[in-house]
Amino acid sequence: MAERHGELWLARVAAAALALGFGFGGLVGIVESGHSIAARSAAVALLTALVALHLRNCVRPRAGSAPAGWSWTLAVQALLTGAGMVWFADTWYGNSGFLAAAMLLLVRPPVLAWAGFGLVVVAQFAVALTVRPTVGEAVHLAVGHAAFVGIALYAVARLADLVADLRDGQLALAAAEVARQRLEFGRELNERVGASIRRLIADAEAILAQPTPDRARPELDGALATARSALNEARSVAHGHGRDAPRATPPRLAADLDTAGVAALGALAIVLMIVPTELRWAVRTGLSGGEWALLAAALLGFVGCYLAACLPPRGGKRQQRWWLLLVAGALAVGPLAVLDLPVWHVAYFLPGLSLVLLRGALRWLVSVPLIGLDAVLYLWDANLGDPTVLGQVYEAVWTGERAVLVLALASMASLTAQLVAARGALAEAALVHERLRFARDLHDLFGYSLSVLVLKSELAARLFDRDAGRARAELAAGVEVAREALAELETLAVGYRAMTVEAEARTVRAVLTDAGIEVQGSVAPGPLDDEIGTVLSTVLREGVTNLLRHSDARRCELTVSRGPTEVRLRLTNDGVAPAAGVPRGMGLDSLTRRVAALGGTLSAARVGDGFRLEATVPLQPTPIGGDPDRVDPVAGVEPGDRRREVVAHGSHAQE
Repeated sequence: MAERHGELWLARVAAAALALGFGFGGLVGIVESGHSIAARSAAVALLTALVALHLRNCVRPRAGSAPAGWSWTLAVQALLTGAGMVWFADTWYGNSGFLAAAMLLLVRPPVLAWAGFGLVVVAQFAVALTVRPTVGEAVHLAVGHAAFVGIALYAVARLADLVADLRDGQLALAAAEVARQRLEFGRELNERVGASIRRLIADAEAILAQPTPDRARPELDGALATARSALNEARSVAHGHGRDAPRATPPRLAADLDTAGVAALGALAIVLMIVPTELRWAVRTGLSGGEWALLAAALLGFVGCYLAACLPPRGGKRQQRWWLLLVAGALAVGPLAVLDLPVWHVAYFLPGLSLVLLRGALRWLVSVPLIGLDAVLYLWDANLGDPTVLGQVYEAVWTGERAVLVLALASMASLTAQLVAARGALAEAALVHERLRFARDLHDLFGYSLSVLVLKSELAARLFDRDAGRARAELAAGVEVAREALAELETLAVGYRAMTVEAEARTVRAVLTDAGIEVQGSVAPGPLDDEIGTVLSTVLREGVTNLLRHSDARRCELTVSRGPTEVRLRLTNDGVAPAAGVPRGMGLDSLTRRVAALGGTLSAARVGDGFRLEATVPLQPTPIGGDPDRVDPVAGVEPGDRRREVVAHGSHAQE
């Protein structure tokens, strides 16, 4: 849990650092503009407000959540951006990217968000036409600055959201997989074991209806074969589910950005970062046909190295491809034998690759000098940047912020792939736990009763030639056992479709354990009314979801106890941040109403450095002689002996 919160913290720090870096670039442009001091002061105030609004609205504390009042603050941001475009058209082009990112991050549905993004870019292009001599230059400002800044800010903020989305969805996916598997259990039970038992009952009734032993003998042999088949089918289902577990269904992530979307977004950010700048200088210089061909080939190869280094790896494990940095370095230097440095200066983008591809101290030994490359080039008389101290700082920040962007994109893409795999693994682990539990219950349910059924059928077959009356009595007793087993089988199949506290406790215990959280406590609610069991199961699921989302828990205690008049569910955990309050979201509010509808109470409160969720519900009368939660009964094997059943209580819940 602490590791996941650390990953989220790193992602949000990167998002904030990138926003401040872009803001610094805008600040340098304002300071070096030809406007009056008063005008520059007003521009700095506008830019400061834009950056502050972006940090408030877009570097969000929780995945997918928009801050209160985001609509009117977005309107203010649009007004400030428009004012800057009009009053400071010659230097404002990158600052409009903050509004473009806000459109993507705050507006829903996504089609409207992208429409708003496009509108900002088009507006920036229209404004740039008034201050730039060519359409190409205006396109560069709109795409290479406004669109790039918007995509970069959106990518880092949204990828941080994905980390939280994936973390919070672990329990939901596990529960969904268990529910799907329970439906499959019920279907297979009815189709395989249930069919054999029903056929046995029909055959036995036909035998008992035969007037003479000679006519009944063939049907008796068939009934014995059917009884053995039912026993074998039960063993096959139990052993199969205990041994072989299918893979969990691949998780669907956020509706507007899945793993493929992460790759597409990263590729778009990289292309917008590199290509427009190089093409701008090439168009300015006027290259020959051969030089254009060399530029295109070198640019394609360099961008290809970037994509190979930064896109999400398969299985979440990024291979060590340090040699890509050597290839990219060769592509950055080699074409300079033909192209001038102002045309081909992709060396500025090498720090991003070195941060991604190198490890340990070597990463910084290589990356830091590359970030300060502009000072070296200035000494080489390359004349690419501003020779002033502010200009050199700007160039270092310009290079460094792009390196941070690349590192964030690569790290978040890799982390997304890892979390997808981990989330699926947790679901599969829960699935395995459920299959093993089912195998145990099925073995207990049918192992003995079907063995008795086979024995009675065999005894009837042996006695039929010597004592037909006793043989019929044994066969009739076998029919009663079969009917009771069929009734219990159908109850088990139906019960697997319902939510029960014990079943849900096993699921969440498996998920939490596999997530590295120690789980203590016992679950022994006894027979519960269906509605009570469903509500308490829902409370448990929501509580564990909040535990995963809002804490760095290492230990938790889950207790479900039954008193004379009420049943109580209590979930406590450690690792709550000191500044965290009680997460009163829609989930807890809804659960409070549901528990209150049953006459119970729900409380959620901090306890020291931990958190406690407790639900108390009064018991309602349940029918005598049944098992209302319909999950764990093990049927008796003698006709009429309904008391001989074993119910899985706390011992199973703690496995």
